Formats: sequence, C-alpha cells, structure tokens
Amino acid sequence: MKLIRKLGIRLSKTGNSYQSWAVFECPDPCNKEVERSTSNGRIAKSCGCQRYELIAKLNIKHGEINTKLYNVWVSMKQRVLNLKATGYKDYGGRGIKVCNEWLEFIPFRDWALVNGYAEGLVFDRENPDGNYEPSNCRFLTMEESNRNKTNTITMEIANKIRDLHKTGVYTQQKLAEKFGVHQATISYIINNKIWKI
Repeated sequence: MKLIRKLGIRLSKTGNSYQSWAVFECPDPCNKEVERSTSNGRIAKSCGCQRYELIAKLNIKHGEINTKLYNVWVSMKQRVLNLKATGYKDYGGRGIKVCNEWLEFIPFRDWALVNGYAEGLVFDRENPDGNYEPSNCRFLTMEESNRNKTNTITMEIANKIRDLHKTGVYTQQKLAEKFGVHQATISYIINNKIWKI
C-alpha cells in the first residue's frame, strides 16, 4: 500500500501502548484509503480486499454454497468429522465414516441428483451402522424416515419423552438426539399425534 500521510502517535486499541499511525492507499483497483498502525514495521499489501477476493474464489467453486443440498452435505461431514459437532458421538464417535468420494461436494451432489434428491426429502442411511457411501444412502420422505427410526419407540418411551419435555430442561432437538429419532417425531409425540395418551 502507498503511504499518503502520517497521523502521529495514538493509544493502541487495547490501551496498553502507543503506536505510530498513517493513512495508506490500497493498490488498484480498490484505491481505498485506510488507517493502519506502522509500529510493527510491516505494512499490509491491501486493505483486506485481496483477502476477501481470495476467500470468495475458494468458496464459490460451484456456486451452490447456499443450497439445501450443500447444507445436507456439510451436516453429514460435521456429524462424522467434527469432534465438537452435536451429533458426533452418534456418528463419527461410533466409527461411521464418509467415503472418500463424498469428501468433495460435487461428487456428492451428482450422486444425489441421480438418486432421487428433492427438497423436503431426508438424507438417510439404510444401515444405521453403515458408512455414508452411495451403496448405503438414499432420500426418503419424513414419514418414511420416521417409520424406519421409530420402531425403537414404545408407549413407555413416548411417555418418558413427554415427561422429560414437561420439565423444560430438554428441547425437542435434545430429545431427538437422546432417543435417536428426528425432531419431527418428538414433536408428534409431544403433541399426541402418535403414541397417543
């Protein structure tokens, strides 16, 4: 960046020291004027615009970052690969993996579009102990998915879910995670649409 004028000494943002400051002009095509500290002897190459351009190029390989299918893919990877993810203990923590092909979005997207993906459908593994891979995955309606997962719910468990929800300690999402079902199933139980009291 090109030095325009020195501003003198100022108290640092943390308030711990004094720093020299100056106004710089960002290189073409930005040409934005920015104030920067010069105390560390290093001058940034841009106002930040070059960094944002680089991030944008990296993030928009396929232009589908804001699609529901992209979010399905990200959620799948989070459950399996991110130790801090809410569902990790039930997925990656149990040894469930994502096949190498699906570590990239485009191959996953292409498989999904050929294998029945539509908005409103649930991404599901046929074998709940199996990996996320083409031979074990499918798309189901919420009702089909609930039927597959609710066979572990009995009237006794449904009443326990209702009792836990009444305490106010458990959200529907926490109950869904605790009992290994979709949040919609918990909602149906709490609202007496299934396993009626």
